[in-house]
Amino acid sequence: HKPTLMLSLYPYHAQYSSAHNGVSVSVSVPSVPVSAMEQLTLSDPRALGAIVVGGVALALILGGFSRTKTPAEAFSDLVNKRYACKEFDTSRAVPDDVLSKLIELTQRSPTSFNTQPWVAVVVKGADAKAKLVSALAPGNQPKADSAPVNIVFAADTQPEKLLTDATPDFVKSALPLFMGQCTTPEAWAFKQTSFAASTFMLAATAHGLATNPMEGFSPKEGQQAIRNAVGLPDRYAIPCVISLGYEKAPRAKVSTRYPSTAMWYDDRFTGTA
Repeated sequence: HKPTLMLSLYPYHAQYSSAHNGVSVSVSVPSVPVSAMEQLTLSDPRALGAIVVGGVALALILGGFSRTKTPAEAFSDLVNKRYACKEFDTSRAVPDDVLSKLIELTQRSPTSFNTQPWVAVVVKGADAKAKLVSALAPGNQPKADSAPVNIVFAADTQPEKLLTDATPDFVKSALPLFMGQCTTPEAWAFKQTSFAASTFMLAATAHGLATNPMEGFSPKEGQQAIRNAVGLPDRYAIPCVISLGYEKAPRAKVSTRYPSTAMWYDDRFTGTA
C-alpha cells in the first residue's frame, strides 16, 4: 500500500509573494496539467515537484520576513533611535553585565595618539547620587535623580602625566603641538572625551537603554560642584554627565535638525561668516 496525498492542482500559475524589510519575493509555480482534484502518490514526480516548489516558495517568503539587517541598516536605526530621555523607570536597574559591556565598548573610542585622556565616574549609590544631583542645574536634577546610573565623563587637561618611559618620543614631542592647536588644554581634552561620551550613548541605545547627556551644572560652582561631588582633582574638566537607564514611558522621538545643506559644504565653506 502506497501513502497518498490529496492535492488541489489548478491549470494556472500559483503566485507566492512577500515584501518585508526591503525584500520582495515572488515565486511562480508552474501549472500542472491534471484535473482540479486528483489523488497522486508521493512517488509521482508531479506530486514531488509540487511539494518541492511549494516548500521553496514558503522558505523564500518566511526568509524575507526574518532577514537579518545589514550593518549599515542596523547602525542607521541605532542613530535614529537615540535621543535624550527625560525620565527614567526608577523600578528598573541596569544589569551589571550590561553596564560592563557598555564600558568595554566605550574603551574603543579614538583619542589623539591613543593617549586616552579621560576618566569616567559611574555613580550608582544612593548617597553618591544625591551629591551628584545637587551639583547639577535645577532643570537637570529630576532627570539624573530618576536614573539608576549616572556617568561623569571627565577630561584630563594634563595628559602629559599619562606619558611613560615607553611612550614613543614622537608622541612626547607632538602632543604639545596638537594641544596648542586648540584654544585651551581644556578644549583639547573636551574633544577627546566627547568621542567616548558619544560612543557610550550609542552603545547604550544598542543594548535597549536610554541616555540623557547634560552639561548644565550648579549655577554658582559650575564644574567644581561636579568635581567635589565625585572626588575629582582640579586637573579634570567636565564636558558632560550622562544619565543611563530604561525609559519610564515611551514618547515621540521627534527632534529637529538643520538640513544637511545648511551644515555640509563641498570643497570649501560658502556659508555666512
